[in-house]
Amino acid sequence: MISKPMFTNFTKSIVFLFAFGIAAAASSQDMPMESFDEVVVNTFWNELYTNGGWSLYCGYRFDAANGVTEGRLVVIEQIYPSSWMLRSLDCQSRQQCREDEQSRFTRMEADMHNLYPVWQEVMVIRRDSRYGIIDGEEWRYSDCDFEKRLGIVEPREIARGNIARAVFYMHSQYGVPIDAAMLQTLKKWNRDDPPSNQEILRNNRIEELQGNRNIYIDNPALAEQITSKWLAND
Repeated sequence: MISKPMFTNFTKSIVFLFAFGIAAAASSQDMPMESFDEVVVNTFWNELYTNGGWSLYCGYRFDAANGVTEGRLVVIEQIYPSSWMLRSLDCQSRQQCREDEQSRFTRMEADMHNLYPVWQEVMVIRRDSRYGIIDGEEWRYSDCDFEKRLGIVEPREIARGNIARAVFYMHSQYGVPIDAAMLQTLKKWNRDDPPSNQEILRNNRIEELQGNRNIYIDNPALAEQITSKWLAND
């Protein structure tokens, strides 16, 4: 879903991973190429979630055959949203960035390390809001620990590490920025919610399907090397 990014000072407050960024960006060019639409139709549900799974934000169990759990439609969420990607690449639309089928955007939006199953209604609420901590406990739904206020969303605790490591991966793999206001929160989530067996198995399976791993699942401590740097306006 493409909309105006909710975070501010995007072009000023960005973060670079110096240790891994250049090498990872180069290696991304060697990854197998599938479009986002091809991943949705052929791979994500049929190969990655063959036996179903649990939605990231709410933990609802779903059946991969129909993507439905108790009447709730489960869809694919880009943890690092496409609108942030487009902004980083200075594209006005997906179509513009997709003109070159071998483009970095094509790889970015189809990268399964950044794709998770979520309840559609929560995805619509989240849109491209920044992740963060919200005071109090104002759950949007009685059985789903998901909050939103003033352009910030706070997911349940056991989803936070997954989210942080997906964002860190996109940053180091493709050189896209992380809003500096989000960085320390994501680092804390990465420390407080280490990779589960389920996340590790998912990383293994994505390597089989896509040909690469999320290094932050293999070694979460690498995230501590990500530092912030202020840049002038583009």
